[in-house]
Amino acid sequence: MKIAIDAMGGDCGLTATIPATLAVLEAYPDITKVHLFGHETAINKALDSAERILANPLLRQRLQIRHAESQVNMADKPAKVLRERGESSMFLALRALAADEVDACVSSGNTGALIGLARHCCGTFEDVRTVAICAQLPNLNHPSYLLDVGANVDCTASQLHQFARMGCGLVSSLYPLDQRLGQKPKVRALSIGVESGKGNQAVTDAVALCADDASMDFAGLIEANQLLMDDCDVVVCDGFTGNIALKACEGTADYIRSYAQQALSENPRQSSGVEGPSERLLQAMQTARFNGAVLLGLRRTVIKSHGASDAIAFQAAIEKAIILEQGELTQKMMKQLS
Repeated sequence: MKIAIDAMGGDCGLTATIPATLAVLEAYPDITKVHLFGHETAINKALDSAERILANPLLRQRLQIRHAESQVNMADKPAKVLRERGESSMFLALRALAADEVDACVSSGNTGALIGLARHCCGTFEDVRTVAICAQLPNLNHPSYLLDVGANVDCTASQLHQFARMGCGLVSSLYPLDQRLGQKPKVRALSIGVESGKGNQAVTDAVALCADDASMDFAGLIEANQLLMDDCDVVVCDGFTGNIALKACEGTADYIRSYAQQALSENPRQSSGVEGPSERLLQAMQTARFNGAVLLGLRRTVIKSHGASDAIAFQAAIEKAIILEQGELTQKMMKQLS
């Protein structure tokens, strides 16, 4: 497997992408090559001082640096990026993906630019009108997947229904279900109540479409306070609602983690006997572990890492790309949408 990395993207750039890439190469020996797109001199300098390279110089043999004269900045307007494109690290990485030189692409760069360039380079599945951003949410039983979380602020009922079908394709690639036993991804629609008819007209009409779709187990509506508690696989909503819900979850987790760290540091005697449980709590609240949103609807695997991703978060995004490719995401998505 070969992975393309937009090495210059995001707020942290090379300080996140290089350590994350090297950690993945150590953990996944079946990754034959990682293509690092960015300024060659800067990448080489970062590699020369990387601890993992110093400890294991052979890792460098599985890296290919592909020079890019420029990078897409977080403040760049997507329309301007699409018009000019140029030789940015993001565009070259996506072009390599479209040309089958790599199997997946990961970037922490400008979200709007990434979606636009990915559509331009890779194309979408037939009848897919809009690309959706799908984020992973932790759950007491298993992860669930929320979409859209920012690409489409206003959605029609048919778009929400299509998001549900794409989410089902994603789940099938991650957790193969036994179709012979009638297992189907469990889907809900995010709204302001669980009673029938709650929500706007788009949600109400989408509920009817999903309920009639035999490819999914549609379980009705879900409220935001149950997003991390309900035993469902896919939650659909428009991008405006989804982005707010996701950021609220992330902010709550960060608050609980910070509060717990502060409380434990102030009471070392209290925490000394519960090191295992307290550590598990802090890990559960580490949102970086769930980093890496999938751009669904594209013909190739593209992962959007959070713009502020550190090395741990970016590593999680690369690992998600690997898992999805191993699960044959694009093939199962094509089947789901046919």
